[in-house]
Amino acid sequence: MAKGFKAKDENGITYLQLPLFRRIRHAFCTRQGEEGPLAALGIPPERLLTLRQVHGAEVLVFEENTKAALTYPLPYDAVITDKKRVALGIWTADCLPILMVDPSKKIIAAVHAGWRGIWRGIVQKAVREMEDAFKSSPADILVGIGPGIGPCCYEVREDVVSLFQNSHDSLHQFILEREGRHYLDLGQAAQLELSKAGVPSDNIEAIPLCTACREDLFFSYRRDKKPGRQLSFIMLR
Repeated sequence: MAKGFKAKDENGITYLQLPLFRRIRHAFCTRQGEEGPLAALGIPPERLLTLRQVHGAEVLVFEENTKAALTYPLPYDAVITDKKRVALGIWTADCLPILMVDPSKKIIAAVHAGWRGIWRGIVQKAVREMEDAFKSSPADILVGIGPGIGPCCYEVREDVVSLFQNSHDSLHQFILEREGRHYLDLGQAAQLELSKAGVPSDNIEAIPLCTACREDLFFSYRRDKKPGRQLSFIMLR
């Protein structure tokens, strides 16, 4: 559900925030500023934890006792923590950045969700890991879905169409056909996955901006020959 978002501009740096996360440090950055919003929100760059993002479905649980055992770069597409003063970051250029928080248990998560990740279950797995590792209830989890490529622009190949149409998870409904071409609605697919994981629709807010359409705001892998990437992050106070 799209319930609105706020665009903020500080020192030439534009980033987006969601009302649902008003008590949580977070930002969906644009192509202006890269990591600049970290400074705008008073977060030192060394507090940022990012992933290698391999388009899989592996979820990292980041705790104090696991920190020393990690091998960088981290080959995961989602990360969860209960640690304060650690900003969980996701880099995107068409895939969806999804941020989650359980304000009751004080748990946060950041998820990188492209078509492969959604098809492989990364969104549901992130919610399940919050349940298993930290005893979160899906009913308490708040979710913000950042800008990604929209169904207006996301044309997909026949192999992707086949995977989604044969999915056991009702994902076929998000393959749209126009003039003999197939397009994928990533945002709605992600919301279905959240619903199946038990997250109420009222707990979900999305930014309905297409990264491919909005060249003024976002990098896009589909549109640009050599795209950059924009950062999205979340941090416990």
